[in-house]
Amino acid sequence: MRKIILPAFWGVAILVAGCGKIVAPEEPESFGLAKAEFNITSEYLGMLNSHVFIRRDVPARLEIDGRDRKVLVRYSGQTSIGQLKKSYTFEFADGQKFREHREYVLSAQNGDSTKLNSTIGFWAFRQAGLLAPEAEPVAVYLNGEYQGLYYLIEPIDADFFKIRNQSLGSLYEAFNGQQIGARFSFAGGYDVRLGFESKGERPEFFGDLEHLIRTLDASTPETLPARLEPLLDVENYLRYLAVSVLLHNWDGYFNNFRLHLDPQIGKFQIIPWDVDNFLELHPERSRLEGANELSEKLLQVQAYRQRYRAILLELVDEKLTVSRLDSLIDVTAAKIAPAYAADRLLAAAGTPLSQHVTNVKQCIRDWYEKIRGDLVKLE
Repeated sequence: MRKIILPAFWGVAILVAGCGKIVAPEEPESFGLAKAEFNITSEYLGMLNSHVFIRRDVPARLEIDGRDRKVLVRYSGQTSIGQLKKSYTFEFADGQKFREHREYVLSAQNGDSTKLNSTIGFWAFRQAGLLAPEAEPVAVYLNGEYQGLYYLIEPIDADFFKIRNQSLGSLYEAFNGQQIGARFSFAGGYDVRLGFESKGERPEFFGDLEHLIRTLDASTPETLPARLEPLLDVENYLRYLAVSVLLHNWDGYFNNFRLHLDPQIGKFQIIPWDVDNFLELHPERSRLEGANELSEKLLQVQAYRQRYRAILLELVDEKLTVSRLDSLIDVTAAKIAPAYAADRLLAAAGTPLSQHVTNVKQCIRDWYEKIRGDLVKLE
């Protein structure tokens, strides 16, 4: 909330107009979106900025959804933490919850110059039948100064599963550690701790993930289905792969996903995370087969290739059609346009949102045409 400093005898903060009228202080502009307004004292703001890379929590006030709350806030993210526009994670200091979560993420989405990807990406995964976080564009303020257009993204934690009437099991966060990332093979002496962080019911436990990877390494196309299906929800993964291929989720093969061992079915399922690098052609990873060891292993099995082909056609022809995506893109662009235009860093980049909309739509059309032509490889 922007602070108006007036003499103490006024009792309340008011402004006196020149004509003698008493008016309320100007509220920060919401641009038609939800607002998140941090107020951090100069002392704690100095601490926050002096301990960026260790992600130190500092006390703050946060007004969100019209309520003022005590929170602990820290900078977060992998690449964004080193950039001018940083992401935040906030946690309620009094044990309360926001939308049934103890903490939440305000993501700068610096990899996405369009600021369309979070809406498109998580929607697409849900259309394909996967669990995916809820995401909402938000206008963020810090001590009264507009910080720009952000996305309020639901964290994948115990509360995430509770809301969906599920339980937390083993949960692994894929990250791009030492530029190695999350791998699905022990070839070359790979250590899972270089690409996965354990965040489930047993922190620091990696045994079931290592068992999954050993099974993949030891299996042939003939033995893989019988050995793998008790461990992995293959349908779930093929659907994740299909969306990732259709919408260029190239950063989601070795990074930016969660593996959750669902206690109810006893199998691993994949959940998408940060999708800021959606809809970008990658010279090596934008291809029909995706780009990791798990995809490679699965697509060596004829039954899985045929199922994957059927899922791609289902998405292109029914659930993720060009017309449905066009509509979502148009609605999202109209919603975020005012906040986008007021964001100094986005404005400085020089490309108007309308041009991004045109480019994204054409990218989807061109790529869908190529994918249809490549489907023969899966026969």
